[in-house]
Amino acid sequence: MPELKQNFTVNHSRPVVWAQFQKLPDVVQCIPGASLTEQASATQAKGRMTVKLGPVKADFGGEVEIEADEASYTGKIIGAGIDKSHSSRAKGNVVYVLEEANGGSATTVSVAVDYTLSGSLAQFARGGIVDAVAGQICQEFARNLEEQLNALNPAAAVVEGYIANEAVAPVAPSRPAAKPNELNVVKIIMAVIRSKLRSIFARA
Repeated sequence: MPELKQNFTVNHSRPVVWAQFQKLPDVVQCIPGASLTEQASATQAKGRMTVKLGPVKADFGGEVEIEADEASYTGKIIGAGIDKSHSSRAKGNVVYVLEEANGGSATTVSVAVDYTLSGSLAQFARGGIVDAVAGQICQEFARNLEEQLNALNPAAAVVEGYIANEAVAPVAPSRPAAKPNELNVVKIIMAVIRSKLRSIFARA
């Protein structure tokens, strides 16, 4: 299986981030293109992943199994899905680890993904396309998670904004705005290309 590795840092403590990771509906909200259709238990669920590849729209429906070990702050997600319209299958394992950062005020999330994609859509998994898309998805997930945690923990967000000595008025928790229900791969790749071009010109 090909393997992808990504990591990002969230400006909230490890216990806070861990607790949020156990709320599957909230976590799914942070993933571009993902939706939760059924949650039978804390360890089993069904969902969909909608991906737009130019004129091609893939819609994978499948099941996931979830493992979580609070003692080591690690978790594993095992999933498999089918896109019937393109006769394609996808399956993969996601392993994540939460580590303290910035003296415990932040958390670094390390993610490793093993995956396989078969059928007519397998051609889109070639080259560096998947790496580029995975990196952008990771950035969007981190941003959405940060916004979600800031809404649920407004006082902590203010402290991390270097206003720790000021009184903070209570703010009612709110959910982030709904994200698009499909993942536009072409748009993501163009964003990656623009980012690389800016980096090249910045060094020139």
